[in-house]
Amino acid sequence: MKKPQRKISRKGFIKKSSIGVMGAGILANKPLMLWANKKVPEKRILGRTGIEVTSIGFGASRTQVHGITRAALDTGINFIDTGRSYANGQNEVMVGEVIKHIRKDLIIQSKVKIRLSEQKNNLHTSEVKKKIHDIMEKSLNESLAALQTDYIDIWLLHGAETLDMINHKTILDFFSRAKKEGRIRACGFSTHHNQVELLKSVNGSKFYDVIMATYNHAGMFVHSNSGHKSEYDQKALESELQTAHKNGIGVIAMKTCSGGPCSSQGNEEANFGKAVKWVLEKPYIDSAAVAMANFDEIQENTRMSLNSQALFSYPVRQIKGMRSQGKP
Repeated sequence: MKKPQRKISRKGFIKKSSIGVMGAGILANKPLMLWANKKVPEKRILGRTGIEVTSIGFGASRTQVHGITRAALDTGINFIDTGRSYANGQNEVMVGEVIKHIRKDLIIQSKVKIRLSEQKNNLHTSEVKKKIHDIMEKSLNESLAALQTDYIDIWLLHGAETLDMINHKTILDFFSRAKKEGRIRACGFSTHHNQVELLKSVNGSKFYDVIMATYNHAGMFVHSNSGHKSEYDQKALESELQTAHKNGIGVIAMKTCSGGPCSSQGNEEANFGKAVKWVLEKPYIDSAAVAMANFDEIQENTRMSLNSQALFSYPVRQIKGMRSQGKP
């Protein structure tokens, strides 16, 4: 008679998995091996950049726990998304500590946020141009230091909303120079609002290498901080994403779980993993950067990206106090 599986406590799991005091961020130099019958996510070339990323990326913004990030990398994910503004820069610091011994094996994406009080008509004065340049220079240097690296693979303008910003000559010149200097490999922007108009502009100019767009099965998202609900024109967005893909622009999806659980068939139980899978099945999506804050989310999302039944080697429970996937 088969004996029932004995559940293991979090303390026991930590001891057995050799993470030690993982919640405190004390790490070994090599990735953890938490997965049985391990399969790794497929890799895709990100547009014309030549950068090879896994189809699912680890969105680091929702955790400061080193062990969570290492567990995500142990699934075979090679793509980490972070940003200078997350946790006041400390998210990059955490990522830097995790990746410092395996940097060459990973693709790192970070972001610069440009906040200006000037009105639209004043964006092109010499004073504002200098301010934009100084913000980008300071942010890039701080990101490089925090991430403990001398280059960032993908560097994005964070939360772009207007054509004036994505087409600003100072911004374009800085991106071009940073690529020439080898401090970044590819440039782009992330966007939550006015996406269709921005993408139309990019598809016309073809300057940017990568765009990171809000995209999920529901055609809407709920902001994780404010709780504000935003909708977008799904068909128009998909049309521009397809055009961007044809133009050789790398397309990364975000907010993939913010539309709620998804079911591929009406009689199936909806879950967040299927919401991620819905996005990854679109041929014009190169990768999805999915925020993951605990082991359950890593398991659910990565399993769907693999189409496999890979499971944790040890039963794992969510660590108390971590954000659930209900609020991506």
